[in-house]
Amino acid sequence: MTRYKIIACVIYVVAAISACNAFAETCALQDKSCRRSLQVVRRYDINVMKGKPSVAAIPAMMSFWGETNWQLIKSSRFTFSEQPDNAEITSDNNGMPRRYYKMTWSAPKAEKIIVEQTMEVELTCFSTLYTSASLPYADKVLKRFAASLGADKTDGINPVNPDLGPVCDQIVKKSSSAEELVENVCDWINENIKFTDGRRTSDEALTQRKGNCTPMSRLACSMLRRMGIPAEMVNAKGIGSEGGHVFVEVYFPDAGWIFYDLSNLSRGFKSLDCLMTTGWAYLSGTPEKANWIDGHFCTEKDVSPFSDNFQKYSQLIRKSPEGSKVISVTVVAQKPPSSVKIRQRPLRELILDNTIPPGQREYSDNLPGVIESR
Repeated sequence: MTRYKIIACVIYVVAAISACNAFAETCALQDKSCRRSLQVVRRYDINVMKGKPSVAAIPAMMSFWGETNWQLIKSSRFTFSEQPDNAEITSDNNGMPRRYYKMTWSAPKAEKIIVEQTMEVELTCFSTLYTSASLPYADKVLKRFAASLGADKTDGINPVNPDLGPVCDQIVKKSSSAEELVENVCDWINENIKFTDGRRTSDEALTQRKGNCTPMSRLACSMLRRMGIPAEMVNAKGIGSEGGHVFVEVYFPDAGWIFYDLSNLSRGFKSLDCLMTTGWAYLSGTPEKANWIDGHFCTEKDVSPFSDNFQKYSQLIRKSPEGSKVISVTVVAQKPPSSVKIRQRPLRELILDNTIPPGQREYSDNLPGVIESR
């Protein structure tokens, strides 16, 4: 791909996103919300073979939206110490879903190429969740999201563990709606799993009664899937740090995919302290063989003074565990108003669909590349 084609693609994505901004602003004003604007800079020092074909695939961060959270890539700009001869969007599912910009140099003039990406990113969360979903879900829902209901050895999720039976049965008995069931799963994990470091599967977290955000999320997915609610893990990078974070997204037929953060006691939304679906590493090498290079290579700064005031608009559920405040969005047991558009595809599916440009927002199940008109 020529330099002009790359610029044209970026202009197309930015133009498509800009068309949505008026709608975004209107929705934000209709609901008490918290918003964060960031400048995100990624820098990659890529070792290549001078004079020989070389490739690099760097993570692409996506825009997405949902009833309670938005992550909007408002602009993206690349600079290169040496312009690539071709660039394309690709993806894989090696350990976690990743989206990449794959770049090829046919005959690099130097042994190192510097690639820098600067993005303007806006994060928003809303204080209201509209859902009156109840269990069991319709067969067509269970069939559509079968991949989000079964065991996943790669992610350490095991809903068929018989030891989950008694716990899940008790939660089902005291839950009158799907959202209440999810809240009760969050409560049980927060009250019974001690937050400690260490890599554990959902089975190990259940047996040992401890784990950090990753095993807590694995256990939540296992419990929810066992009870017939599609659930997925979401990987993220902490803003202003090299640390990562993991939480879950849960499916409600009338509200779409909603985030729940087990270890941060944030219920029904994701607080604005991390960037979703960024990926941790890039590929570098030759067209025939590329190797993983670990690291974040990413810095973020607030464009304007930021304070997380979301909690004052949210509902205080209770003080547990250990006196911690458990905060949730206000749940309204009714269908969303027409101004609220739900996301019907999990992030994993969106990330692995490499026909969708990274910056484009998905308003419906329309064909990739098509933005629904308003």
